[in-house]
Amino acid sequence: MDTASFTQGAWGELTRTLDGDPAFVPFPAPRTLELSAGAIGLLDEASHGLGLLAGIGRRLPNPHLLIAPYLRREAVLSSRIEGTQTSLSDVYASEADQLSLIAAPDVAEVRNYVSAYEHGLERLATLPLSIRFLQELHERLLAGVRGGVRPGRLRTSQNWIGGATARDAVYVPPPGEQMRERLDDLERFLHERTLPPLVQAGVIHCQFEAIHPFDDGNGRVGRLLVLLFLADRGLLPQPLLYLSAFFERTRGAYYDGLLRVSTHGDWDSWLRYFLEGVRAQAHESAELGERLLGLQSRYRELLQRDRATANAFALVDKLFENPIVSAATVARQLGVSAPTARATIRALEERGILREITGRRWGMVFRAEEIFDVLQGSEGA
Repeated sequence: MDTASFTQGAWGELTRTLDGDPAFVPFPAPRTLELSAGAIGLLDEASHGLGLLAGIGRRLPNPHLLIAPYLRREAVLSSRIEGTQTSLSDVYASEADQLSLIAAPDVAEVRNYVSAYEHGLERLATLPLSIRFLQELHERLLAGVRGGVRPGRLRTSQNWIGGATARDAVYVPPPGEQMRERLDDLERFLHERTLPPLVQAGVIHCQFEAIHPFDDGNGRVGRLLVLLFLADRGLLPQPLLYLSAFFERTRGAYYDGLLRVSTHGDWDSWLRYFLEGVRAQAHESAELGERLLGLQSRYRELLQRDRATANAFALVDKLFENPIVSAATVARQLGVSAPTARATIRALEERGILREITGRRWGMVFRAEEIFDVLQGSEGA
């Protein structure tokens, strides 16, 4: 690690690992910050955008209509930041039991991300945000995947970011005892209210990344923590913000901003970047929601006009959770027989809602192309 990059304004102190290599111990999380006019303006815009998005969630007759696709999109993009090559199509194919359609081996990591968030959201009712809470997220996230040697357990050896060794790393987080001290401080900070919640969310994410308390999976846990903190504060009770799209799209600025807090103590630049991400993704998420709801309304009007069966209406709604289906998955989802499932699929295929994508006569798989295209979006998820 290049110690010369850490200025007098660094947010922390240099120390040594047990092997004698340089490491960095961040200061405790800041309880007060003086924000620039630019940061204050972005805070107002981000808060407004988040409020609009939360309002969309509250108005939905079936919130899961958007929760399922948004959460999977967030999972794909957050995992992609860490190097996975899984696409949204792979995730949907996996959930539809169509393993032959999956192009990448990393789909388990993405599905674990979804599982970890769903577990975290449920646990908020019984367990406060805490070190134990983070360990539970980590255990779900790394269960049975690469790097999952010690899922749910804090690191007991030194880790680093970038480079083959700690000596040539970009960043070396605090050694064990100091890591635990800073993690204890972060646990207390999660429940304090000295900063605006969105500013606090940005600080929490940055501080968690600087501490790097796990052997692997820190980035994904840190991004999950942001969403769950917002849910805990009631700002976004449902996962309708896929913030990782912004981080993945601006990956260089994301890593540079995190590092610059450590090296220069530049909280304002990081928070302006973070708040711009919330602002941009809140508006993008709202637009995506309107497009999906528009499709649902059009499909339901079409089915009503043709006096379609109740099963057809039920399947249309299910397609927003996963636009890839087969007769077997439809039978399971709707609780109907295989012939009824095939008839329901045929009804939607005849109306242009579903299209067969394998070209096979047996084991056919269908996709709702319009829904799928909207969900893929500009990020190529």
